[in-house]
Amino acid sequence: MAPTPIRRPALLRRATAALVLVLAATALVPASALAATGSAGEVFTLTNAQRTKAGLRPLVSDPALDAAAAEWARHLASTCTFEHSTSQWRSSRVAAYGWVATGENIAAGQPDAGSVVTAWMNSAGHKANILDSRYTGLGVGVASGSCYRTYWVQIFGIGSPVKKLSGGAGDLTGDRNADLVARTSSGGLMIYPGNGRGGFASPVAAAPYWGARPFITMGDFTGDGTPDLARVETNGTLMLYPGTGAGGLRNPVQIGNGWSGFAQVIGGIDYTGDRVPDVIARTTTGTLKLYKGNGKGGWLSGSGGQIGSGWNAFDSISHAGDFTGDSRGDIIARKVSDGTLWLYPTTGKGTWGKAVKIGGGWKPFTAIFGGGDLNGDGTQDLVGRSADGTLYLYPGNGRGGFLARQTIGGGWNTMSQIG
Repeated sequence: MAPTPIRRPALLRRATAALVLVLAATALVPASALAATGSAGEVFTLTNAQRTKAGLRPLVSDPALDAAAAEWARHLASTCTFEHSTSQWRSSRVAAYGWVATGENIAAGQPDAGSVVTAWMNSAGHKANILDSRYTGLGVGVASGSCYRTYWVQIFGIGSPVKKLSGGAGDLTGDRNADLVARTSSGGLMIYPGNGRGGFASPVAAAPYWGARPFITMGDFTGDGTPDLARVETNGTLMLYPGTGAGGLRNPVQIGNGWSGFAQVIGGIDYTGDRVPDVIARTTTGTLKLYKGNGKGGWLSGSGGQIGSGWNAFDSISHAGDFTGDSRGDIIARKVSDGTLWLYPTTGKGTWGKAVKIGGGWKPFTAIFGGGDLNGDGTQDLVGRSADGTLYLYPGNGRGGFLARQTIGGGWNTMSQIG
């Protein structure tokens, strides 16, 4: 039987003054949240059960902490090593998401979630991390390797997590992985559930029949924790299709009139900095107009104001999520004249930052769109479709650029729209 090591925990060490600062932020953190699924989710639930038993507040699950814990677990499994990540490494991955200090538990060889949490609770140092009242968030990672079979990582955080709006369709199926939506040439609407590693599970039908009208990815426009879609009808009404969180759509609700005059509608982006999805609409003459969401499926007053002109120079405009790592939403657009790709960051104050050219040679692609975090590394990605239907993933590096391109599918030229 393989040994089951438990590494001495990485404990939080901060000066007293710093602790006063971060403890003050604790009250801002919600009392509960959904954790990752599978064994990681079980560890999260069991950990909070121990805290509740001790009279402590439950920890909040956070995608950034989860992504960092999963990355370190994969590192341990792939290298057959058993050591803690450094506080600098963890900070580089979670600080932008509002986590100001971290701690870590690791273990290897335990067969299931119950066994590893029991082992941690039987170790004084690891138990101290689990029951540390200063911690407010928790990420859990699990990976399989040849040396100890299963590797477990907990990354604890102190802070108030920043709500960052994802690019693309978001998690429409409720498994915490980014998904893709595709409209078929016959009018069907399909969801391709992401597996968190750049691949997809079998598609599911999102609606019995969608038709020829383009879909709009809206982010969580209703504020219920589930991403939504929308469609402009031939009569100009804007219809919102709330997501069910299980791969389906609810009955549509009308949220606007007179939208037929727009050449493109881009949803899901927080342009104003209030952490609520807004909608940007481009007219046929290239004017951009802002429609400010209220986070409840409707609009704030003052919507419809102009925020740009000359955008008919671009033939592809997409919300890419936080592509630069500054916790604010960004737009990526392809210029018609030369196929260059441009990043338009937002400032969080209802204005644009400085536009930056981030690539060339994008003219051959028949589709370019923000895909959210499709490979599960905690950063936002871009997807491009070539003329032959090959789908390419361009992983974001979290600093406004790309990592090496990956092929993630073929035969996608049968789709009328992907997003």
